[in-house]
Amino acid sequence: MKLNNSISTPLYDQLKQILKEAIDHGIYKSGERLPNETELCELYGVSRITVRRAIQDLAEEGFLERKQGKGTFVTRTKIARELVSIDGFSDFSKQIGKNPSKRILTCEEMKATPEIAEALQIAIDSPVLKLVRIMSIDQQPFTLDIAHYSLERFPDLTARFTEHASTYEVLKNIYHININSGKSKKIITVTPASKFEAEHLDCEIGETLFNIDKTVYDETGVPIHISNFKTQTQLIALTITT
Repeated sequence: MKLNNSISTPLYDQLKQILKEAIDHGIYKSGERLPNETELCELYGVSRITVRRAIQDLAEEGFLERKQGKGTFVTRTKIARELVSIDGFSDFSKQIGKNPSKRILTCEEMKATPEIAEALQIAIDSPVLKLVRIMSIDQQPFTLDIAHYSLERFPDLTARFTEHASTYEVLKNIYHININSGKSKKIITVTPASKFEAEHLDCEIGETLFNIDKTVYDETGVPIHISNFKTQTQLIALTITT
């Protein structure tokens, strides 16, 4: 689409409106990278100055974000999540009409540290499973999840988890564990993204992340697992119902 030089509206304003409409109509989707400056110049028949001004304005208005060395991306819409909810990731994603996926980075046995042992109410050095996964929504990295489970309580659990399995379904169907929907403990802080976290969450090193430590309990009040979640603060709005 070419812009109109014969009207009074500046070319960069025309380009801004065209790009906004393209975002609204899903031509450029949430989280997707825009064509580079050269491609936009050719596509819309304008100069680099016009493209840069339009992109700068759209970035300032919150429609776009620039990632150094990666390009310009459509700002991803924040997803609201109830702070007290303990729904599994798969259930949560389906509730909001999104397609969840998971990628296992680590699934290994280790000895419980004093901190892990205290949180899971088990003996120090007893065997635990460490499960590290990237949780994605519509193919976009959303959460880095590091969880620990007691292998004395859940023998053979290491072999049960796959990239397609729901952890809560495994616990319910194989180990007959019922989660206490009224009891979970969460500690929420913010932290800068490390190199490892930035790599897997597709963000910049030092970008602000929600750091959520969670303990989930069964119906008798015994901890089922502990988890640490890290999510970009720009991707999620934590809500509280009172």
